[in-house]
Amino acid sequence: MAALQRKIRLLQDLRFFVETASAEELAGFGDELRAVMTSSGRSVGSILGALLGASGPAAVAEIAAGRIGAYQTAPAGGRPVAPAARRGADPAGEVAAITARPAGSEDRPPEAAAAGPAVPGGPASAADDDLRAEALAAIDETMKSIPAGSFVMGSETGPDAEKPPHKVSLSAYRVCDHLATNREYSLFVKARPGWSKDRADPELRDESYLFDWTGDQFPEGKDDYPVAFVSQPAAEAFAAWLGKRLPTEAEWEYAARGGLVGKKYPNGDQMNDKLANLAKQYKGTTPVRKFEANGYGLYDMAGNLFEWTSDWYGPYSAGDALDPSGSAKGEYKVVRGGSWMSGAGALRVSSRVDMESVTCAQIGIRLVDRGAQGG
Repeated sequence: MAALQRKIRLLQDLRFFVETASAEELAGFGDELRAVMTSSGRSVGSILGALLGASGPAAVAEIAAGRIGAYQTAPAGGRPVAPAARRGADPAGEVAAITARPAGSEDRPPEAAAAGPAVPGGPASAADDDLRAEALAAIDETMKSIPAGSFVMGSETGPDAEKPPHKVSLSAYRVCDHLATNREYSLFVKARPGWSKDRADPELRDESYLFDWTGDQFPEGKDDYPVAFVSQPAAEAFAAWLGKRLPTEAEWEYAARGGLVGKKYPNGDQMNDKLANLAKQYKGTTPVRKFEANGYGLYDMAGNLFEWTSDWYGPYSAGDALDPSGSAKGEYKVVRGGSWMSGAGALRVSSRVDMESVTCAQIGIRLVDRGAQGG
């Protein structure tokens, strides 16, 4: 079973790379796979292409086998999409077609998730209260108030996964102005040792959990870098520990837009490496608050790391919605915002990616709450 899980997660990581890399990066990846030969005389690319052609993500199989030309590429280096004839009615992504909203499911108000889950991971340390107070003292000062309002969620011109554009109304809430940092997450690990790198439950994270840490110590000099390689359950536990939660997908997009209407990115219609950490230009994550904040005073809503939301992935409904929180259940969680590896297309405010909840990869944490009304 463990071997099977590792193979499944490998396929998931490959699909994640395909969905976020530029066309040039994908072509280079395919070339590298086909250049590595096995003892049988076949290239790794041909073997991987044959295996995945039958059982894995179609895009990876095409690229590994050298057939990237059969794929269309999204504008501005976005994710490649197969011709509709190969992938049915939804050319935006092979998973979208099988993660539909269950019949009869209803939107749940954010308050339903506000309390968060009980913090898993074993008993608290003796210093739990002090460590939580220390973390909250820093984080609460950075929570930005987002006014109640309405916006059009999604995109008419993006992939099918972003359609149809629909009106969403949200109650007021607060969002942390930065991605949770290594230092902040380290306080959580000290308070809840069950979430340390070597002790975290394998059912709640994959093998890359806190990949860049050594034991319980994050990389030297990276206190203010965003904590990476955290699963969705880990992000939920961290938020619950602080009496906060993850944003719903709608809350994330509304906050990312920063009060702008009809714009592609958090600061307008342009995106480059002077505005965000993207396309491997900085060879890794950058400190939080390095780039200009959006209109709501929020940093890194585009690039640096993808961000977990609390929502299960599913298609949008066409009707107006009040404080929606996605499907009641599902197979994948929604991540938003793009990472330091992503092309500009993945950094659009309407771009959405489905991800297995145990995946760590290039994903970080942003906290929200209701402020004085409770979180």
